[in-house]
Formats: sequence, C-alpha cells, structure tokens
Amino acid sequence: MSDTKYVEKQIYKVQIDAPIDRVWSELVKTTAPRPFFWNGSWDTPEFTPGQPYRISANNGKMVPVIGRVIEMDPPNKLVTSFRLTNLPDPASTVTYTLVEKDGGTEFCLVTENILAGSKSEKSMAQGAQFIVENFKAFMETGKVTFGARMMLAMYGLMAPIAPKSMSAENWPYEKAE
Repeated sequence: MSDTKYVEKQIYKVQIDAPIDRVWSELVKTTAPRPFFWNGSWDTPEFTPGQPYRISANNGKMVPVIGRVIEMDPPNKLVTSFRLTNLPDPASTVTYTLVEKDGGTEFCLVTENILAGSKSEKSMAQGAQFIVENFKAFMETGKVTFGARMMLAMYGLMAPIAPKSMSAENWPYEKAE
C-alpha cells in the first residue's frame, strides 16, 4: 500500500459572457500564444485524445508544460495530463469543462492527482486561478487583466534567464506522460 498523498480535487469556476463555441475555440487555439496561459501555445502533432502536447513559450524555445490529451469532447470538455517541466513532480490531471449557462459559458478548470506538499501543488493552485481570471477577461475584453499584462511583461524580460531545464530540446513529445 502506498503512502503517497494527493491534494483533493480543486475546482476553479467562472462565468464568461461569451458563447460556448467561441470560448472553446479560444481554449484550444494552437496558432498563437495564449496570454491566459502565460503567452504559451499548445504544441501538438494532432490535438486529439492519446496525443502528446507541449505548452511552448518564448517563440518555441521553452517548454514549461508537457502532457498528453486524455479526453476531448468539443465544445464541452478537455482533459490532459499536466507536468511542469521545471519541477521533478509526477504528472497530474487538468480538466477544462464548458457549459452553456445564463446566456454565456460556465468555465471550470479542475486539477487532480497533484502530489500533496509538492512545489507543483502551490504552482498549479496559483496558475489555475491566473488562467480562470485571465481567460474570462480575455474572452470578454480581448485582453488579460492589467496585473497579468504586467506579469507577462516581466516574464518576457526574464525569458533569457529561464531555467535551462525548460529548454525545448529537453522536452520532445516522447517525454509526455
């Protein structure tokens, strides 16, 4: 019997004033950096279940996240494994759900199977809140919050000193869990 402990499922929810098809389209867009994903882009040979993906940043030079598409039910659900490449922790699970509600879209980001007490636990909690708040702002106004824009500007300035462990050449698709 394993003594490994995991954080309880965390649910981050927001109501977005936009149609579900538009919200889904922006969530899974692969052609441009997504400001609500820290200017990262989905990078995958094919965005379908079973396929590996990377979130690439800094013009494809860095890979902060790697994983696999587990389930995809457009425009309602996307489930992925999720591993932060700068940390030694095992992959967790991230689920995005979209439900038409009150003339807009209820967007939920759910995290599961995160190792309790790990650096990934703290990072993913902060990251999930950032994504939910800024995805809503982006969908409703065309830009992320002022605080997020400042944070993204700082990340841009710090890109040259990012950990070498996140370099894209260290994270081929084959490393996706």
